[in-house]
Amino acid sequence: GFDHVDRAVRDFAWESRFDLLNRIISPRYYGEVPFTTPRRERQDGVVGGIRVRPVQNPSVKLTPAIRYRLNAWPSKDWSRWDPSNCHIRGSRRRYRVPQDIAPYRDELGEWHKPRVSGRYKGDIEKQYYMHTLPWVWSNNYFHPPLKFLDREPRGLKRWYKKEFRKAHIAEALKRADSMIEDYRKETRERKRLSWVETIALEFAGEQMA
Repeated sequence: GFDHVDRAVRDFAWESRFDLLNRIISPRYYGEVPFTTPRRERQDGVVGGIRVRPVQNPSVKLTPAIRYRLNAWPSKDWSRWDPSNCHIRGSRRRYRVPQDIAPYRDELGEWHKPRVSGRYKGDIEKQYYMHTLPWVWSNNYFHPPLKFLDREPRGLKRWYKKEFRKAHIAEALKRADSMIEDYRKETRERKRLSWVETIALEFAGEQMA
């Protein structure tokens, strides 16, 4: 059977995307730990020691003293981050999500590629994970693909039909008494009538016979 880890991994999305976007968790940084044990990974999204969903990556909070001078882009300003209007790395322009990450149609009916390329779309996706939000704009977000172990087994059928037959027999044994009674009833009804029973049926009818 499935345990709590299997259920967590196979959990599917059922809430509205816009309800999930209101559950922003601002990034929380760990302090620098010099000359000691490395930092322990954040336990959000971990079930039974196994990570089932991506969350923000704890890192040292950059200060002006240790920040790279050219890495002061608005996409790293978490205090003013908005999931529906995001900056991208290397730009100070805001992009609408999801309008600018999907193909769009102009007033003449012609289709155009997204305003944000796949490279910077991945940067926006990382910003969502940094705020402990799932990437709700994935094409298969509400219909995720099957897990590998949930697929129909490949190979010779005799490899798995034997186990299926064992399970089928075990299920049938639970209702063996009722099945035996039904079989005996069908056998009696299927039995050919004798000469006396045939005469009685003709003269007295089915109810009297």
